[in-house]
Amino acid sequence: MRIIEPDKRLKTVVRQFWYLEGSSLGHNRLSCKILADGTPGIIFQHNREHSAVVNETNNYLPLAFAYGQSTQPCFNEIIGTPFIFGVNFQPNAFKALFAIDTSELTNAILEIEYLLGASFQEQLLEATHPSKVAQLFNEALLQKLVQFTPMQMMDESIRLILGKLPEIDPKKLASHFNISRRQFQRKFKAYVGVCPETYIRIVKFQHAINLLRQGRYQKLSDVGYMLNYADQSHFNREFKRFSGDTPKKFLETKAKPQPFLQANLPTYLPLRIVHY
Repeated sequence: MRIIEPDKRLKTVVRQFWYLEGSSLGHNRLSCKILADGTPGIIFQHNREHSAVVNETNNYLPLAFAYGQSTQPCFNEIIGTPFIFGVNFQPNAFKALFAIDTSELTNAILEIEYLLGASFQEQLLEATHPSKVAQLFNEALLQKLVQFTPMQMMDESIRLILGKLPEIDPKKLASHFNISRRQFQRKFKAYVGVCPETYIRIVKFQHAINLLRQGRYQKLSDVGYMLNYADQSHFNREFKRFSGDTPKKFLETKAKPQPFLQANLPTYLPLRIVHY
């Protein structure tokens, strides 16, 4: 996987662009697990202008689509040697950019024509290089940015959660903004896609993945302790909820090539797609 930095003017709404070219997959049919990662995004993928991604029900996914928050793992297969390009948004950017309640996309996808117009997919298919695809997304998202209305409460909420994990108490976030807990939960879910309690659980899960992949522990219970899980059983249940595997089972993926993991990936970037 290779990273392309988006236009600097987009940094408040886009974390990164990334792409993968089929020759680096090394398989004619690659089984992938999609994990909860705490962010929405867009995927553009094709193999000679045909979909190369099949979901659990054996249906081909659209060539270009947006996805929302995931609260459970799902499974896809990648066929052939496709080109795949991704846009990773900031956790709370989707509603402000596209005027869509982000919770409507939780565990769901939406074809890109409903966000960026009917002709945008054709423009992507005509692009001959990843840099051109990135340029098209930069231009399209910059147009949306003109209408962008930042939600400062959500910006600060995400900063507080990421900065104070694992000690952050979701109950105290509402009082920090002097609104009721129910009001805060409703706003947070509209902008982020899930309630603050679930978002914190997902972020903790992703932190656990980073600790496991970097080997920053002597025994597995150390990871649960570092992230304030009540005990090893609680850590195992939470990890399995978002990955489908126990931490011990998940570690087996380290022995497999991971084409969707960039070498020296910064720890603050979540892991979404795992070859298993």
